[in-house]
Amino acid sequence: MLHHICKLFVVALALGATVSAQNSATSLVSRRITEYLLPAATETHEFARVPNSNFVLLSQMSDSELIKIELDPKTEEPVAFHSFPMGKNSSSQLHGVWPSTVYPGMMWLSLQADNQLLLVDPGKNLTTPPTILQTIDIPAPGNGPHCVFEIGNRVWAGLKVASKQTGGYYVFSVDITDSSDQKLYECLASPVFIKEDPTTRLIYVTQDTDSSIMRIDTTTGETTQLPIPPSVGNNAVGMISADGPLSGVWFTLAGNKTGGTGTFGHIGSDGKMEFFSLKHPMLGANAGLLHIADASTVAGGPALWLLSTSLLSDNSPDALIRVTFDAGITSVSGEEYISMPTQNAKVHRVLPLDSTVLVSELHTFTLAQLSYNNTVAGQWLPAESVSNATYTQPG
Repeated sequence: MLHHICKLFVVALALGATVSAQNSATSLVSRRITEYLLPAATETHEFARVPNSNFVLLSQMSDSELIKIELDPKTEEPVAFHSFPMGKNSSSQLHGVWPSTVYPGMMWLSLQADNQLLLVDPGKNLTTPPTILQTIDIPAPGNGPHCVFEIGNRVWAGLKVASKQTGGYYVFSVDITDSSDQKLYECLASPVFIKEDPTTRLIYVTQDTDSSIMRIDTTTGETTQLPIPPSVGNNAVGMISADGPLSGVWFTLAGNKTGGTGTFGHIGSDGKMEFFSLKHPMLGANAGLLHIADASTVAGGPALWLLSTSLLSDNSPDALIRVTFDAGITSVSGEEYISMPTQNAKVHRVLPLDSTVLVSELHTFTLAQLSYNNTVAGQWLPAESVSNATYTQPG
């Protein structure tokens, strides 16, 4: 009897040890890039989430198709899509996509070749065609609305095509509720992103070809050019407006045919440009930074998503990069690199959702999603934190 009790006790100890070992196991953390194939097109461009919905609208400029993408409400994974032609014909060059705040749930679109801006109701269901609510014709000598943005009570568009009348380039602005209140600001070649400084309310515009940023005082109508110093890089493209510790406007430099310089910049309320550079010698130093998004979190503090693209040079990687800063936002303190699975995809835009991040691939008609499991962005442990060794033997 005693032997039997002791045997049960030993078995119980063994089972207890097994359970204890299982309880002390550590769950694996992971990050994953999944690519979702869209209709074949040569130019998969802009996209934005329809507010308070599970839909993303994406433009394919080459055939002027609007792709409505349905997201899984829990995982944010793209699960289905439906495409709709926009414009007069397949050459209307649908490009810009931006959510309206003045008209919640509605979306602004731009038709570059038709020289028009559209306000549309995207529809409540996946297969419901968008309904055009308002059409705004770009006045002469303006030509070719590229990206479109809603700032306050006005809609803005960079007119990326040279004017037929003057040969110049312009930024267009119109009052949302009074379409007769229109303004054209002459600029350099050629305007792309348009953002407002949250403190000064001055408007800033990236101009890629001439590598400069234009500042607009909407009260006086005065414009000022802020040239990008060639020593830091060229081709100003992406831009965002940020509040809090990152307050101001942030912009990226995409580089040229020889590659990028891994440089991005900030303009604060004092109107001065400050530049930051990536440090990674292989992925960062030659990154052609085309787009940018806010990556800040309550737990992780201020951070940015940067999108490096091969659009202008095969020397630049297609990669998504998350950067963090020191306490004073004076230098980069951390860099997380996620190389895209398909290189030479010419990645174009980045869009953070609630828990995942979407990236459009212009060349491969693909939408990519970055997701994390058992960790969050910014907590991924880089190899450099363990060793910076250079290996000399391949085996």
